[in-house]
Formats: sequence, structure tokens, C-alpha cells
Amino acid sequence: MRKQLSKRFEVVASILVIAGFAAVAMLANGGRLAYFGHHALNGVNGTVQDHPAIYAENIWKGQSIWTPVAFAADGALTFKDFVDQMFAKTFPQSQIANHKSQMAEGRANLPHYVHVVARHADGTVFLDYWGHNLRTNAGINWQYGQMAGGTAAVCTYIALSNSGATPAATDTALASEITTNGLARALATAAHTSNATSYTLAYTFTATGTQAAQNAGMLNASSSGTLCFENTFTQASLVSGDTLAVTWTITF
Repeated sequence: MRKQLSKRFEVVASILVIAGFAAVAMLANGGRLAYFGHHALNGVNGTVQDHPAIYAENIWKGQSIWTPVAFAADGALTFKDFVDQMFAKTFPQSQIANHKSQMAEGRANLPHYVHVVARHADGTVFLDYWGHNLRTNAGINWQYGQMAGGTAAVCTYIALSNSGATPAATDTALASEITTNGLARALATAAHTSNATSYTLAYTFTATGTQAAQNAGMLNASSSGTLCFENTFTQASLVSGDTLAVTWTITF
């Protein structure tokens, strides 16, 4: 009984807080209200707009700017409209539709991930990055060959670069591949659980000198070869003794 009352109290309190904010903001600004949201999702240019409105705060992933809420022609803004607009601006249908489309297209772009962890010699983690990686056009053709009984070698090598170049589907090589300081291309270890629809490819590099890295590639040879997958990550600046663990997760 106490849990049910507590839950109901939380719901009522949340509604009252939002309603109170909307009322105060509208009164303080002559009935006008605006919205605080994320620039990438609200389609604005990243600058604070010159608008005297009171703003509602809704922080999305820590990056946000001002953008106003729309009012009816008579200047009215109902509580329902306010909530609906906040939801629409935070979760635009175009973004939702785009994610659904990516999921529907054979899951070709979405589920391949790279996990990069950099550690100092004492084990202290100074970079822990998760990011989507790109399957190149060459990788698509390579995967077809593997599944159709082709003769291409398996993609089990991981290479690094510090070029900072944005991966592109047309890439056939990892630009400015690192060949020294312990970060040269290496044969990685593949792992797969029976009946699972994904597998991992992992390798831990140990720096033997000062070297930065921010790109990774998955290839099928110890040199040259086919660039099957490519990724860019937050730059890791390593010194001798530091390690960089790269784990690829490939879904099929």
C-alpha cells in the first residue's frame, strides 16, 4: 500500500512540477514560453537565438541550445500542446524513422561496434570508447564471397592510424596506417558463441614508444589486403607501456 501511494505521489508531483513551471514561465513572460533542447535534434544553427522568452530546460546528451516553442495564431499555448511539442522536439520523427530504416535494411549499418580501451602501465583507464564502425563496399563484397564459398582470406587483422580521417564506404585502405611503436597491424583473436548472430575480434596493442591513434581498420592480410570494416574513435595518446585494447563486434 505504501509503495502504491509513493508511486502515485511521484506521478502527481512530476505533473505538478511541469505544470507549475509552465504557468510561472508564461506569467513571467506575458504568456510566452520557449523550449531548451539539443541543437542537432532541433535543426538550428548552434547559437542562442535572440528571443526574450522564458525557457524550459531539457538537456539532451549534455549538448543544448535555445529554440522557441510554437504558439497558436491567437497567442495561446495549452499545456497539452506544450508537452506534445517538447516530446516532438526531443524525439523527432525523422530521427526515429531513420533509426528504424537502418534497422530494417538488413541491419547492414547499425550493429557493428568497436570498443576501444586505453590503459596506462599501472592499469588506469584513460579512454573507454564505444562507437559504430563502417562496413566498406569492399567489406560487403568480401562478406558475400565468404558466405558464397569464395577464396578470400578471413578478416582477422586489426590496424591502427592517427589520420583522423572520416571512414567512407569507398575506402580500400586505412590512411596513414601506423607501423611502429608497438601499434603495427596485428593478427587478432576471434570469438563466437554457438548459435549467436554476432562474433568479436579483439587485440590488445602495447605501446613501445610515444604514439597517438584514432582510427582502426579490420583487414584480411598482414599487409595490404581488403579493408572490411573501418572506425574512428577518440584520440588516444600512448606512451611506452600503455595498452590499447580494440574489440570489434560484428553482427550477421
